[in-house]
Amino acid sequence: MKLGTRLWLSGALLPSGVLLAALLVAGQSFRRALESSLDRGLLAQGAAESVSLFDREDGPHLHMAESPLLEEVRPFGPAAELFDEHGRLVAHFPPLPHPPQGLAPPPLEGPPSQLLTRDTEAGRQRELIVRVKNAERPFVLRLAASLGQVDESVRVFHLTALAVVAATGLVLAGLQALLGRRLARRLAFLTEHLDRVRRGDLSTQPRPDTAGDEVAALREVLAVTTTQLKRAREVHERLLADAAHELRTPLTLMRTTLDLALRRERSPEALRQALGEARDEVDRLARLAQSLLEMAAAGRGWDLCEADLCEVLDEAAEAARAEGEERGVLIAIHAVRPAVARFSATALRQAVDNLLSNALRFAPPRTTIDLSVYPHRDGWRVSVRDRGPGIPEVEREAVFAPFHRGDPRGGSGLGLAIVSEVMRQHRGQALALAPEDGPGALIVLDLPAGR
Repeated sequence: MKLGTRLWLSGALLPSGVLLAALLVAGQSFRRALESSLDRGLLAQGAAESVSLFDREDGPHLHMAESPLLEEVRPFGPAAELFDEHGRLVAHFPPLPHPPQGLAPPPLEGPPSQLLTRDTEAGRQRELIVRVKNAERPFVLRLAASLGQVDESVRVFHLTALAVVAATGLVLAGLQALLGRRLARRLAFLTEHLDRVRRGDLSTQPRPDTAGDEVAALREVLAVTTTQLKRAREVHERLLADAAHELRTPLTLMRTTLDLALRRERSPEALRQALGEARDEVDRLARLAQSLLEMAAAGRGWDLCEADLCEVLDEAAEAARAEGEERGVLIAIHAVRPAVARFSATALRQAVDNLLSNALRFAPPRTTIDLSVYPHRDGWRVSVRDRGPGIPEVEREAVFAPFHRGDPRGGSGLGLAIVSEVMRQHRGQALALAPEDGPGALIVLDLPAGR
């Protein structure tokens, strides 16, 4: 079922049906209210007539015929009949042109008053039977009011209700059709954009939507997602290009060395030297391939669990101390214990190992590398600080890009890129900052607290 049809059914047809049902129920309540009002009018008139039937010496009579408002009440006033104990009609309102023949009187026996509905040739009518006595003579007073006025009022109510429902339904149908077309058009724009994204076209954004509702919020999410996908593809393409370049360099050197060795006769020492140079390039390729594998693993994410960051830092520092002693560099841990967060111990250990490896490469002898963890905002901050040449301010963002090398002594150029990806998978971030107390590099990892 299309969106416009669904909106028409739920926004126009269904409300109109509910409104119609409610008005029909209200019509029944309106009928009961009118009939109840008619009954109260009959009872009031019956009470007045029953006590004044015998207030004159010339016999029982009805006062309605003598009222100064006779002409005003004649169209809707109830008919009145008074019968004696022999069933003879002794008084009648409105006056009859001639005595009625065969008019059936109500029975003399029964309750003092009685309300009932009777079908006549003129239509349904509501009757009040009142039994009274005068000097031990029984009389029966019958007041009858036509229910035609009630039926007509209810009919007018139903016609008005149907007109209101029809008009409301038409307005709702038109409104829902308008809203449905507009919503369908807005969703069609998003569908077209998603189809372009599916085909790999990330050059455009979804059309602007200023409605401020959930569809507009969805458009904003798609716009942000498109931007992120475009940036990720650019990073991926740049990574592939850089990786191809990095792989081509050692392969070119290996081919050149081997071609020179095969071009003419060489001494064993010269061949050994050529093979050694080729072996060094093979080792370089192996390290680069390992770094690329680690980069790919960092992008796949891990299962996170609550643990103590200090345990990871202790293990990483212990593993790096042997290399530090060879270089004459100390590794000092400064930690607030326990430091509970949600993280992958394997991934975080890899990130800290990369930071310590970089710090050991650039730290001068007889200096200290500070490995710290402490609360920061709503989480924890892990920092690695060395006393080396530091990172120039213009390169503090670029150092986390794949294959960026700020120093000839750098490795594959993927170490800090892996660190940045690990932090992204942990909903944290990696930053290069300027130390406040002297030279050196300061890399910090911000992680959310455990939950």
